[in-house]
Formats: sequence, structure tokens, C-alpha cells
Amino acid sequence: MSSSRHNAISLYKNILRAHARYLPREMKQLGDAYVRAEFRLHTKAKPEHLDGFFAEWNKYLKHVERVGREKQLVDAALIDASQQQQQQQQQHSNNANTTNRRRGFGQDVSADVQFNDEQKEQLRKLREEAVTAGAK
Repeated sequence: MSSSRHNAISLYKNILRAHARYLPREMKQLGDAYVRAEFRLHTKAKPEHLDGFFAEWNKYLKHVERVGREKQLVDAALIDASQQQQQQQQQHSNNANTTNRRRGFGQDVSADVQFNDEQKEQLRKLREEAVTAGAK
């Protein structure tokens, strides 16, 4: 097995493990389905596209792990009450996107970001998957 293939499989498994460990059930289902689809789509990708693909998924993995650990600390009451209250106030004032915001996952996209047609199609598919997962 080539080194890059081994690294891709390792990254894929680490993302699924992070989902299992840190995400709520409904987010895990959606996240797992999305990761599977994206990694499948990139099995035949050109090498010049893979570096960016893996870099973004590594950033995502670090984000899920960081936010998940922070949530575990809060759940275990290891963060003092004032810091927890401050974080909650900041989360509630940031956005009305309540469910995901309270859990600490998700990120708003800046208004000046422009998506190409392929990205818009991926977002449409993701929205459909989210609706389907929410109906289960």
C-alpha cells in the first residue's frame, strides 16, 4: 500500500473516530455520510488536488477534536463557571443557529465568500443529506 493511500485511510478513520467520540448522533450520521462521499469522490483525483483536499480535512479533524474536547471539559465541569457562562453568552449572541451553536460546532461563512457552481452543488447535496438525516 502506498504511503499516500495509507495516510488517506488513516485520516479517513481518524475523522470517523472523532465523529463517534465528539459529535451528537444526528451530526455524526450526517458527517459520516459526507466524509464517505467526499473521500470516494477523490479516489481518482489528480495528485495536485489531493494536497489541498487532505489539508482541509486535517483542519476539519483538528477543529472537531478541539471543539469536542472543550465540550467534554465543560461537561465534566473542569472549566470554571464564569468562563462557561461567558462562552455560553458569546455563543448565544453570535447567531440564532441554536442547535449547532449550543453544541459548539459549525461556523458561519463570511458574506463576501463567492462559491463556484461545483461548491454550490455540494452545498445543495449537503442540505438534502441534512434534511434526510433529520427526518430519521
